[in-house]
Amino acid sequence: MSTRRESLLFLAATVAAPKPSLAGAWSHESFANDGALDWVAEFLNTPTPDFLRGTLAKGTKGEYLDNFTGECVIAAAEVVAASLGRPSHQFPKELASVVSKWATQFKLLAPLARSALNGGVLGAKSELRENWSLHAEDLARWKTSVNELLKRL
Repeated sequence: MSTRRESLLFLAATVAAPKPSLAGAWSHESFANDGALDWVAEFLNTPTPDFLRGTLAKGTKGEYLDNFTGECVIAAAEVVAASLGRPSHQFPKELASVVSKWATQFKLLAPLARSALNGGVLGAKSELRENWSLHAEDLARWKTSVNELLKRL
């Protein structure tokens, strides 16, 4: 009887236990997605103007821009906006010291950041824009978020 009871308890716990989500983070907010979070971790390992410039340049090549790269470009543009004294409300605190250290050099990247957003992220060859366009309401919210970033640049 004890084994049957234990088996039933195990079965009940297994069925009731929350299942891990296989979906990644996906949001219209600049730092609430997998690409941006991964980029922040990489950037903190190499927090230089060259790394930031390299990320932003990926959005200006006129080539197809995949989701992940588009999210990274947005995060990099947020760093530039923060260096101009206009961070987003959700700007990661761990980036603040990097921005203050390199603000003078990061500010110079504002034209590149605007170009990367306008031509890359919002452009015709953007997988990120394509995916957001699957739902009109989501697309409007995402575009508003990117356009607000552009205004801060």
